Amino acid sequence: MEDGYLRPMKRIKLIQLALPLLFVVALQNVWAQATLLDPIDVIEGTLSDPEFDEIGFQWDVANFTSDTLVLWVSRDLDQNVEPYNCPYVKEGEGAYDRFCWGPLCYDYCAVNSNLQGNFLVTISPGDTNSTFFADYYHSGVPGVTALRYSFRVLSNPDATVQHTVLVCLDAENCAVGTNEISVEMDLGRISPQPIRGISALSYRLGEGQRGLVQIYNAVGQVMKSRQVNQSQGILYINGDEFAEGAYILRVESSTGESKSHHFIVQH
Repeated sequence: MEDGYLRPMKRIKLIQLALPLLFVVALQNVWAQATLLDPIDVIEGTLSDPEFDEIGFQWDVANFTSDTLVLWVSRDLDQNVEPYNCPYVKEGEGAYDRFCWGPLCYDYCAVNSNLQGNFLVTISPGDTNSTFFADYYHSGVPGVTALRYSFRVLSNPDATVQHTVLVCLDAENCAVGTNEISVEMDLGRISPQPIRGISALSYRLGEGQRGLVQIYNAVGQVMKSRQVNQSQGILYINGDEFAEGAYILRVESSTGESKSHHFIVQH
């Protein structure tokens, strides 16, 4: 076993999409989780249209359960145009994105919101929160970018609801896969949870790809980082190497696609 842990705003105009009915997205299972109200699925446009220079989208997050939900958000790229300016470099080439949640709009290309204190969003039963907002800057790059947002319950990594937004600008086909980027990446569940000692999860990248695995603490600091040279295998997390608390494991493939999981360490 190697290393013991792994093996890794300005407010802008809102693009309004007319929907005939309120569309509610929620995963149905035994866990109390958030419900996304009227999430946007697809934004289509052209680079020459000034209306799409800065693209913004927003939806409300509701609690239809009987439990109080304490939530944070992560952002993953299921597909992106090239070049994509992440990690963000000021005046660098390529498209980039940003999101807001709770009291903050986070840095460009941030992969998750802060998991501590007042940065978390608490929604009481029957209430709705309206602080989620995301924006996308194309920087003149055509194609399809798929941004996946996960709304996660702090106390239960399995209680997650996700939604993907496709941004299609001068794209021949507005669908995932049109940029010839692998969409085969997959992460298994971290088990057991909470972590007390050793836990593991399976991973799969696209064929022939390498990956970067990183573990972040609750304030977004990188605690562990490692390259993986195999396109699939098992990642191990040694909970003894971490203080008690919440963490994020993120895997990014050599094509830029990324996925993340939330886990909790207890001693």
